[in-house]
Amino acid sequence: MTGHLGSTGTAINPQPRAHHPVTVIGQWHRAFEITPGHLDDTAREAFTHGQCHAFARALNSATGWPALGLLTSDCDGQDLMCGDHGGRNCPCRIGHIVCLRPDGAHVDIKGAHRPFRVPDCQNADSLPMTGDLWQAIEEATTWRDANMHVARSMVAPLLACL
Repeated sequence: MTGHLGSTGTAINPQPRAHHPVTVIGQWHRAFEITPGHLDDTAREAFTHGQCHAFARALNSATGWPALGLLTSDCDGQDLMCGDHGGRNCPCRIGHIVCLRPDGAHVDIKGAHRPFRVPDCQNADSLPMTGDLWQAIEEATTWRDANMHVARSMVAPLLACL
């Protein structure tokens, strides 16, 4: 089976096989060797720093829980993601993406967290992820290509831990 080249020029296997490590590209183009379906510290790091959008989409698809963008500092209108948005709801402000569990917990690859208590995003306001926001992330060069196959393989192990 052949893979395709990601935006970094590295081969991406579109159908990872269980028990065989694959390379997942995270924030700052850091490469993580992850075994699909094996939730460990390396997987948590990759899906917290660079692939949170992939995991949030996979979790949303599996559970129906809505995705939320956790916002960072104010928009200054200088980011390529700003476009016509700007201001409070600008996609450039999204620093992490989680899912909202029915009990109000914010869930990411590291588990369930109380609102405003997500690690590295304490006190962050949230914004419901809309089709336009997802599209802005998909088109932004600052966000990694979502590794959905590996992200989907991490949903069941995480849900078993919750």
